[in-house]
Amino acid sequence: MRQSSGFCKASLYTSCLMGEEIHAQVAAFLSRRPIGRVHSIFENGINLAMEDALIFVGTTKNGRVPFGIHMGQESVRRLRFYVKCNDEVVVRTPDMLQFYHPKYPVTLDLSQATPFHYEIRASRYCSFLDLFHVDTLMKTCLTWGVPTGLDVKWDRFLAKDYRPDDPQYTTIRHAEQLLDALLSGEVRAIETPLRYFLGRGPGLTPSGDDFLVGLLAVHRLTGAFHPAFLTVLRHILETEAITTDVSKTYLLHALHGRFSDKVTRVLNAMVMKDAAYFQTRLALLLQTGHSSGIDTVFGIADAIMALRRYEHVRTSCDCIGGQRHFAASPRSNL
Repeated sequence: MRQSSGFCKASLYTSCLMGEEIHAQVAAFLSRRPIGRVHSIFENGINLAMEDALIFVGTTKNGRVPFGIHMGQESVRRLRFYVKCNDEVVVRTPDMLQFYHPKYPVTLDLSQATPFHYEIRASRYCSFLDLFHVDTLMKTCLTWGVPTGLDVKWDRFLAKDYRPDDPQYTTIRHAEQLLDALLSGEVRAIETPLRYFLGRGPGLTPSGDDFLVGLLAVHRLTGAFHPAFLTVLRHILETEAITTDVSKTYLLHALHGRFSDKVTRVLNAMVMKDAAYFQTRLALLLQTGHSSGIDTVFGIADAIMALRRYEHVRTSCDCIGGQRHFAASPRSNL
């Protein structure tokens, strides 16, 4: 992240902070939602509720996010000192946010913030053979050792060692049911296992939601899942308070193909032949958050394992809604 520099355009007696990076679509988004409030405050930044959606202002510790304005740790520390939850936030100009705290008014100047945008390169994927690092992905997860946020242990998961009397068996079974439905086109079988994961687990981004982000990232690359996945998930998110506001924001962006740079780089590295680069990007994602990165990789790995199962007995490849869609029957892993 580049250092802030230059003159801040705030008025006198107002503390000013400089945004350093901003997602390419955030400025236009703010112009349509000019009034909001401070939604939540935590160590790495704050969330702004701008009408019906969130904007993150904070560090890049957990990646550059598709609804993010990023700056250094010291600037974030100052911002956290000045603002309080529910303080009013107003977009004064296209490149300036004003925080109206009674004692410490603050301006966030975005005039010198560098735009960023990351995109999963779906054009590089034609078949399962284009995923060059499947074995490396599984071996890395196996040796990582840290269980997922839903307490699924990698060694038992990859060895298919969970039994019906194990507490984690329900999670594994719902994941299998969801992926089978998404790949076989059994639309009516999608909603129940999908609901199982939504909002499941503690924290700002529950582990079940991070798992779904991993599935959506694989779908963005491969186009392999039935389009009803997106339709059903979007309907639930837009009509029900089923998960946290923060997690809902991540999922809604993922539905539009927008992910953090950490997730995007792992998926793009899957279709590049540089094994060392893939391992580096995978490790960075696994280290993200308390368990968010691990849970996202769990979704990625489970989706790719399901693709491998279906790929080898695929009977047809139909185009539904402009997306590739496999119509096949589930089978055992190779």
